Amino acid sequence: MVSHAMNEKDLRVAGRVLAVLAALTLTCAVAMPGQLPVADAGLLRWYQGTREIGRETFRRSALLFETETQVPMLNVKLHYRSEYDAQGRLVRFEGLAYSLRRDSLIRHYTAEVQGDTLRIRQVGGHPADTSWVKAAHAEAATPAQSLAAMLELAERAGGSARSYVVWTPEGNDTLSFAVTPHGDSLELRLGPFAMTAHLGPSGRVDRLDIPMQRLRAERWMGVGDTLPPLEGSTRPPADYTAHEGAPYTAQEVRVPVRPATGDTFSLGCTLSLPRAGRAPYPVVLTITGSGLEDRDESLWPLVPGYRPFRQVAERVAAAGIATLRCDDRSFGASTGDASRATTADFAEDAWAEVAWLQARPEIDRTRIALVGHSEGGVIAPMVAVMHPSVAAVVLMAGTSKNGVAVLKDQAVWPIQSVSGLSAERKAQLSAEAVAAVESDTTPSAWLRFFRQYEPLPTARRVHQPALILQGALDRQVTAGQADTLGAAMRAGGNRDVTVRVFPGLSHLFVPSPTDGSPSEYASLTDVSVNRDVLDTLATWLVQKLRPGTPGRRPGRD
Repeated sequence: MVSHAMNEKDLRVAGRVLAVLAALTLTCAVAMPGQLPVADAGLLRWYQGTREIGRETFRRSALLFETETQVPMLNVKLHYRSEYDAQGRLVRFEGLAYSLRRDSLIRHYTAEVQGDTLRIRQVGGHPADTSWVKAAHAEAATPAQSLAAMLELAERAGGSARSYVVWTPEGNDTLSFAVTPHGDSLELRLGPFAMTAHLGPSGRVDRLDIPMQRLRAERWMGVGDTLPPLEGSTRPPADYTAHEGAPYTAQEVRVPVRPATGDTFSLGCTLSLPRAGRAPYPVVLTITGSGLEDRDESLWPLVPGYRPFRQVAERVAAAGIATLRCDDRSFGASTGDASRATTADFAEDAWAEVAWLQARPEIDRTRIALVGHSEGGVIAPMVAVMHPSVAAVVLMAGTSKNGVAVLKDQAVWPIQSVSGLSAERKAQLSAEAVAAVESDTTPSAWLRFFRQYEPLPTARRVHQPALILQGALDRQVTAGQADTLGAAMRAGGNRDVTVRVFPGLSHLFVPSPTDGSPSEYASLTDVSVNRDVLDTLATWLVQKLRPGTPGRRPGRD
């Protein structure tokens, strides 16, 4: 569900699904007194399954450790630098985060070590341009996304068991990082994350495995500039045209949005009209999930080729139903500002799309349905309540819990499912993960709303026919939430609620080759929405949007 983890709606994300990577804080190295490091430099290649998802270059000397990381699926390039004095003590840390595709600086922060305090300065982000002092005895800084630095700390232990106190810039807190030798490998532990570092013939670490994320990093042994470009560095050009033989026409349109506050903007959208039948047509409005999404909800580069709303448009067009699908505000062809937008703001955008459809002569204003996926499954009930004229609602993996409860589920499940931990250790780590979720004080407007919003009171006010679809192996929105949503709607007096849970499908409604974990998304080979899901959706919509079904008076209550 949640990919809003990185920088408001642009760096949240993963989302959606790789929220597991965005949450992973890894260590930037520090030289210990009396243990000046040997000079080293190299390249680590990151993998999930057989797919390479990131690269990290690093170099070190007695007075410096520096890394640069590129992770296209998270749209980030990160540069970290640690400086030491002649005794090997950390004196200064610097971190820079860039948007990889825009090649623009997002955040720059520095930390000066002064005894048992850190003087920190941040430029960019929210709040921007701020300074503070942290009372902490920190032996290292732990920025997000540096596997090379993780290995650096492991090697600095010199083959002995060692623990370090590390400071996390994102959480502005300290925690323990422990190294335990086991023959030709090292067990590493940072909070709930257990890792194994494997030593090569040279005695250096040449591989790092992180089972909870199904992530590994390997030192590249090649020579020269022989590596091909990293997949996902360049976004393919957008193409929303109807392919040859498609059962619909595709028209580029713009939908004006006049928010309650702020400037008017417009959304870039595709209106697909079926070739069969005649106007006015029933229509489906698709609503994307969390994170900035294009109108197809493509999830590039995390899941190349995944375009669920294009599949929905094609399937319902064959059944005689039109579709409007739009880029999120500030993304793709859409304008507007999403930096401080919440789910309620995106619901206002969808409300404007409904109003626009009602004014189109080729659309039957009494036969408009909403199809929302993930966060879109939270937004759709909000819009249905705002727009009583909406004829039907389809929720695909919408939540029934507030965001804190959803985040707890997402944090605990990887711990409970990982092998090699005792029941006692799992309970301890789960409690720590829950406490971290509960204590989060993120400044993100989106996350604040998400954490507090309760979907069930709105669900009880939905009186339109409702179809609730859910993958049984969804690890982002637990499968039981579908039944909870259905029960809430029925409790509010809705007598036309259908719930379908599909075995073997993940949050993306594609077949899961393992257990549905977001960590499998990067290595998926089948990225087509399950045919049974599409057929169920289309058949239900035909029934609920057929001519002569009781309409509702257009307008807003």
